[in-house]
Amino acid sequence: MTEDWKTYRKPPVQEIKKGLPDEIHEFLTKVYNVYFIKLPQSLYKQFDIVRDKLIPLTVRFDEQQYREFCESFSKAIRSVIVDTSISDDVKNLVKELADKTNSFFESKGLPRCIEELKYAKLRVRVLYRGEPLEKAAVVAETGGKTAGNALTDKNGFAELDLPTGKYTVYVYKQLGEDEYVYEEREIELTHDTEIEFKIEESKTYTEIEKTRHAKGPLIREVK
Repeated sequence: MTEDWKTYRKPPVQEIKKGLPDEIHEFLTKVYNVYFIKLPQSLYKQFDIVRDKLIPLTVRFDEQQYREFCESFSKAIRSVIVDTSISDDVKNLVKELADKTNSFFESKGLPRCIEELKYAKLRVRVLYRGEPLEKAAVVAETGGKTAGNALTDKNGFAELDLPTGKYTVYVYKQLGEDEYVYEEREIELTHDTEIEFKIEESKTYTEIEKTRHAKGPLIREVK
């Protein structure tokens, strides 16, 4: 009896087609995690929160969870970009990760995940007792971070380029041993804007501390 050679032939190996969750898992391990470990430890917590939003998508894709991941990631990106204490090298690393994230999800036919930050000019004029105040520090803070700072010129003007969003803007200058100019204002920057501080009274440092509460130390020197 002659045996049919087909009996011993190996069946063709069928390629297992990857689903979107599998591809997201691959992106998580080969892209996101690779960039994550390059970040300074001070940023681990907030980018770990972003990763926690991404992990469920590696099991089952859900549009609402995708939006939550993108919102979380966008907030983390903005907090890094606006923080003047973070180096340009770290900011560029985060921008690279954002670009790769957008490219990956757009290649899957999904809406853009992280929108590019929009910038606007904030022009500030400071008057003290009716006169332009020169060399006063103008500082913009957001989320407890310093986003920008400048000194006023001889006409009392300072200009900051900032991502659009909500800020606390304060002006500060020491006039004497315990005499300071200090005023702050909450603003929402949506387009090029000019604001004016008209300050009549000086303050002691203790009074300024009470105003600032837990907002952190004043910027005493602006170059």
